Amino acid sequence: MDIEKILDQYALSYKEENYPPVAGKILGLFFISNQKHFTFEEIMSSIKASKSATSKAVKLLISSGEINFEFLEGNKRKRHFFLDIEGSVDHFKRLIEGIRMQTELYKETLKFRTDENEELSQFIQNVINLNVELSVHAERLVQKHFLK
Repeated sequence: MDIEKILDQYALSYKEENYPPVAGKILGLFFISNQKHFTFEEIMSSIKASKSATSKAVKLLISSGEINFEFLEGNKRKRHFFLDIEGSVDHFKRLIEGIRMQTELYKETLKFRTDENEELSQFIQNVINLNVELSVHAERLVQKHFLK
């Protein structure tokens, strides 16, 4: 598979997290490249995206903590973007916390439900059970792989 196809696959996979395709391609670029830093222009040309789409995706990825930037010696005006490993681990933790918060909300929701729609109530209970297991296992995996 060539680089362009792999970047397209990153775009599709991150779309499942509601990221715009350009954001997925940017993350893919960092993962696939041995180069640690990219300027904005290098990102834009590497993923073949417009300035506007690249700018929006970079802002999103910075706000999610998955990428960051620094100013390198010799050029204090140009930002050099990099995959923020610590920020990416924190992103996993926030996803897990989001699952936990939703689980608590679903538990509270069940208190308001009657037996009128048992199918939906059972579905909500199944979601609670799934989320509890997911969050427990995901937390263990984050600990195992990133927080040794």
